[in-house]
Amino acid sequence: MIVYAETNFLLELAYLQERCERCGEILALCQSNHISLIVPAFSISEARRVWDHRLSERNMFQQQLIRLIRELARSQPFKALPETSKDLIAALTASGEDARDRLEQAISTIARFGSIQPLSDRDLAGAIGLEKKFSLSPSDAIVLASIMAHLVSAAPGPKCFVSQDAKGFANPGIHDELAGFECKVLVNFTDAAGYIGSTLRAAGH
Repeated sequence: MIVYAETNFLLELAYLQERCERCGEILALCQSNHISLIVPAFSISEARRVWDHRLSERNMFQQQLIRLIRELARSQPFKALPETSKDLIAALTASGEDARDRLEQAISTIARFGSIQPLSDRDLAGAIGLEKKFSLSPSDAIVLASIMAHLVSAAPGPKCFVSQDAKGFANPGIHDELAGFECKVLVNFTDAAGYIGSTLRAAGH
């Protein structure tokens, strides 16, 4: 079974968000060779860019917080604040580093056991048409173009595209387009994990 995932799959794992366990289950199926997990190279780059942006925001907040703590500590009732807030400041720093480690671990697992779909000139050109056809954002259009490029040459059999981006991909037109390649679109990671599991069980895995 082929499973396509995109940027928010990686971010779910990196930041341990609400459905990270379901994403972990899908990644584990890739490691055990029960599924072929494919992620567009564009999504790898985009996930790293999102991490960098969030880190910059967090660092800015941390600096503002440190300045505020120092200001408050000038007042007698808050003199102990710099000491008592050390754990919070350390957690802000560590959380960004931990998220990057988890992101790179997920990317490494996909590169080793699954596949990273290269972005070609043809995909970039095709993305423009998909953007207009399905009212997609430029980045979502590139993701869809990459996935469709792989679907064209993929072997027959069950496939699914998993995402948490309902705004972008919960589009009947996209669902119909991918259905022509035996590919189901699922815009909820919990539903996706359940669908993948039931499909594998039906196939005797």
